[in-house]
Amino acid sequence: MEPMEAVALNLPPIDEERLWTLFAKAEELGLRLEMTDSGMTWEAMPGQRHQELTLSIVNSIRPPDGGERECGCHRVFDVAVWLRDGTVKRPDVSIFCARPPEDDGFVHAVPEAVVEITIPGYEEKDLIHGPPLYLRNGVKDVLVLDRRDGTVHRFTPEGKTMHPSPTDFELSCGCRVTV
Repeated sequence: MEPMEAVALNLPPIDEERLWTLFAKAEELGLRLEMTDSGMTWEAMPGQRHQELTLSIVNSIRPPDGGERECGCHRVFDVAVWLRDGTVKRPDVSIFCARPPEDDGFVHAVPEAVVEITIPGYEEKDLIHGPPLYLRNGVKDVLVLDRRDGTVHRFTPEGKTMHPSPTDFELSCGCRVTV
């Protein structure tokens, strides 16, 4: 069965509580939702390989080698992050210097860095549309692992670079991660 492309639905404005209810219902159906400038986007929940890669990346996040620890390198995965411009993304991995406030709903904090892992059929969402959205909302490093060829695309305010996977990255916040 061929994967379905992510679908954007242009919906009228919705309050945060109702939006969270919609996100929860989608998850019950095995769907992930995001709300971007192009509307509501849904995709299938990631499979086992994707989850194993995510855990490997999460476990590789660490503070800088030696020196002062200015960033706590707090990591969360697969949570809905409410960004400055009102968009809601659900990065595979989000890295914060300070632990985000504990909440059962959306995380209302901008990550220092995000890591996305492409899912076959949904590559455009992570490689084309996601990085500029993250960067304009203050995320300093966006790493996207393209599972098709094992390439890691690094997006920063200075531009884009490409690396083979695995590569060890020192992020702008000082944290290190292997993708």
